[in-house]
Amino acid sequence: MKLEKEILKENGLTNIDELIDSQFGKPGTPKREMFRKEARTYVNGHAKVPECRNSQRKRE
Repeated sequence: MKLEKEILKENGLTNIDELIDSQFGKPGTPKREMFRKEARTYVNGHAKVPECRNSQRKRE
């Protein structure tokens, strides 16, 4: 049975947890917590734009 890393590598994919760890540090580190805070702010701000608010209505 192939390991997850082997499957990802064969398909040209990257493990998102490893990528975030390499870019922003392990969970609990100051750099990682700053990233989480900024990401949360961005996502919450984006949810307030009209296109996002109205997207649920368009699907119905």
